Amino acid sequence: MSREYRRRTFDEPEDPTPSPSRSPSMASAREGRTGGYWKQNLYLLQERAPKPRAVFCGVPPSNRPKYYGPEFHGLIDREETEQLLAAAGEGAYLVRESQRSAGAYTLCMRFDGKALNYKLFFDGQHFVGEKRFDSMDDLVADGLISMYVDKHAADYIKRMADEAVYEESPYIQYQKSIGTQRRQQRPPLPTLNGATPTADQLRARHGSESSQWSSSEQNDAPQKAHRFIAHTFRIPHYCDYCRNFMWGLVQQGLRCDDCGFAAHKRCSERSLLDCRPDLKYVKRMFAVDLTTLCMAHSVLVPPVVEQCIMEVQRRGLNAEGIYRISGSHEEIEKLRQSFDMCGTLNQRVDLSQARVEDIHSVAGLLKLYFRLLPQPLVTFSVYREMAQALRATRNEYDRIKTTRKAVEEMPPAHVQTLKLLLEHLNVVATNSSANKMTLENLATIFSPTVLCTGSPQQGIILPQQEQYVLHFLLVHYKKIFGPQR
Repeated sequence: MSREYRRRTFDEPEDPTPSPSRSPSMASAREGRTGGYWKQNLYLLQERAPKPRAVFCGVPPSNRPKYYGPEFHGLIDREETEQLLAAAGEGAYLVRESQRSAGAYTLCMRFDGKALNYKLFFDGQHFVGEKRFDSMDDLVADGLISMYVDKHAADYIKRMADEAVYEESPYIQYQKSIGTQRRQQRPPLPTLNGATPTADQLRARHGSESSQWSSSEQNDAPQKAHRFIAHTFRIPHYCDYCRNFMWGLVQQGLRCDDCGFAAHKRCSERSLLDCRPDLKYVKRMFAVDLTTLCMAHSVLVPPVVEQCIMEVQRRGLNAEGIYRISGSHEEIEKLRQSFDMCGTLNQRVDLSQARVEDIHSVAGLLKLYFRLLPQPLVTFSVYREMAQALRATRNEYDRIKTTRKAVEEMPPAHVQTLKLLLEHLNVVATNSSANKMTLENLATIFSPTVLCTGSPQQGIILPQQEQYVLHFLLVHYKKIFGPQR
């Protein structure tokens, strides 16, 4: 195929047929929008690629490995291999034993009138490169598709990401269309200047659900990078960046594990920090990145944190040793599973006394949540700045100013959650005459859980330093999170 013919083929009008891999809602969200069509050309090109045709061996070799079929020809030379492939035509393939390395095998296939040879491996699946396949037919079919598409559309593939208008991409259009549907107007969390909220005030603030972003807050949602992972799309799929077909049979591209954004590898490198996690993909609540969880649930603070705090403030403020005494491990694990299950359904978990008699189990659940975060509530870089600020000067104003600056470097979800936790622990400490938990005690309990002190290679951090930093945050949280003076 000449370059002029290829260019004419790929500059033709786009096919307005929506991708079969998209839901009707996503397809309808793009109807009538400029550039809101999927580009079918690469899909049609894949359909024209040669199909795999195994060349069977007439007499099966006695040493044929169990994971190969009649396409295995044993020890034959290249000349005989080329003759067999030429006789079978385009797409023909066979497997032969390597003449150079004992126990090694070679995949031989015919494409574009030539015999191509690849070192073949098997580890439960067949592969010659990064991709893994359940059958030899699939491996060869994928290779033929890739070579055919590259042969006839190499120039177009190189420039398709450059020519894409991201503002008109399917992902952006879809996010705009569902933005108002997914977000309900909710009052934001109040600043920490006012009185510390009680359990009743928390309940009044949030109603039966966790506080959600308002529409204006959603527009200012934190920037988050996509978490791309190689993915196999079982039905025809199109790139959410350039709108072109993602060719191949397996691992045709990458998909964000948090929001489902699908892209070619090259297109994924150009994506913006605009991941909007969705509950369809974020299928649990524990051991999930804090920002990802809050964005998926459209909340400022994780539901499990708010619910645990509400319940402890409702009936645990006078419980002696709250947060120090361990709850039932079995009960805490059941509660964790309940939150993971209900989180995907956006439902609340009952933490009332009728359901969870021991308030220490609720307190233990909160500590477990922070302990399982992939990135701790206070990251190492922020913790290091805080620790340095406390060591550098004894002037309280300078310490607070530097600590405030360090806190502002954390993601918004971390800031809001830390703010609420510090509020709550101060409420607990005001009842220390009954529960025996002073700010010093609470700092000792929570510092290993919420602070990231880094690895040994980053320097030794003494437990006393951790406790001192958290205690400083607890004592001065109103000034740190309050308005600047």
